[in-house]
Parts: sequence; C-alpha cells; structure tokens
Amino acid sequence: MSKSTTLEQFKSKKAGIGILIVLHIVGALGFLSPLSDWFVYLTPINLIVTAGMLWIDTKPDGKNAFLVIFTVWLIGYVVEIIGVKSGFPFGDYSYSEVLGWNFFEVPPLIGINWLIIIWGGHSIARTFIIPRYFRWFFTALLAVGLDYVIEPVAMKYEFWYWHSNLPPLQNYLGWFGVAAILALIFEKYPLVAKPRLGATAFICQLLFFGLLYSQIK
Repeated sequence: MSKSTTLEQFKSKKAGIGILIVLHIVGALGFLSPLSDWFVYLTPINLIVTAGMLWIDTKPDGKNAFLVIFTVWLIGYVVEIIGVKSGFPFGDYSYSEVLGWNFFEVPPLIGINWLIIIWGGHSIARTFIIPRYFRWFFTALLAVGLDYVIEPVAMKYEFWYWHSNLPPLQNYLGWFGVAAILALIFEKYPLVAKPRLGATAFICQLLFFGLLYSQIK
C-alpha cells in the first residue's frame, strides 16, 4: 500500500470521527432545544449517516462485506418484526413512525440501528486484550448496557411504546441473546479495519442518550 493511499485512508477515518462527533452533539442540543419535535424526526438521517461512516471502516480486503452487513441488518429487522407480532423475545411493544416508514409494523431503519450498535460494540471489544472467543460476550454486554440507557429516552420521544409502560427484564435478556448472535457473525467474518470509527459511533450514542437520559424527570 502506498504512502498516499495510507494518508487518504487516515484522513477519511479522521473526517468520519469528526462527522460522528458533530452529528451527535448537534442532535443532542437539538433534542434539548425548543425545536426538539423537529429534531426527533431527523433521527433516521443520523442513523443513515452513522452507518455510512462505519462503511469507511470496512476492511478493504473484507470478503463478502456487503453480504455480512445485509445479514446483520436482516436478522435485527426480522427479530423486531417477530417481537412486535408475538412479544418474543423482547416483550410487548409497538413502533411509532419517528424512525421512518413502518413495514410489517417495524421501521427497516431499526436493522441499521442493530448494525451500528453491534459494529460499535465489537470495535470496542477489539481494543481490549481479551480472548477472541470472549469478544462476542463482551460485545453483547455493551449492547445491553447501551439499550438500558436508550429505553427511557426512546419512550420519552416516542420512538416506540411499551404496552406495560416500562421495558421488562425480558427485553434485556432478549437484547443479550440477539446481540450475542450478531456479535458472533462479526467475530466469524470481521469487517472492522481499525476500531476507531466503530468505537466512536458507540461512544457517541452512549453520550447522546446518556445526556438525554439525565434530563428525564
């Protein structure tokens, strides 16, 4: 690989990190502003841009990268459809249209959200010196931790509704199970070139929802 190519990749990743940070700072300030109703409906743009930034972090020699990404998205989306229809594995809940158009009562963008969370969690797991066979478990734990912060914010801003008004324990157990499966796919077919972008995306989401969580009365 030439020095110019390496420099270009470095710049693209550095730019991607900057875009992710600015995107989430602006989003958080918007959610907390009098224009929050308008910013809430920009959430799909946030998800799409974040996913686009993560694509930059895909290994240049990653085989079947698109197929792996599509599979993770599809599993996340189909599990949500099953969840809404049956109450398994997360519990009884329904989506609004904040995350975009619903197909089978679930916004397809929720699959992208699963992809971002697992990609980010796996990126963080890769930065620690832990056995490879343990990374999927650590990634799943990170995903559940993030969801714990997301849930109150999602209910406040009406991303989705829990029929019991609160997410049940079943939700977090279900999250761990699904996240573990998706993390195993990432471990089997690694896509992350350097974990900076994925880790940044995960941390940005954690800080974004953490700030909003702290403002909920």
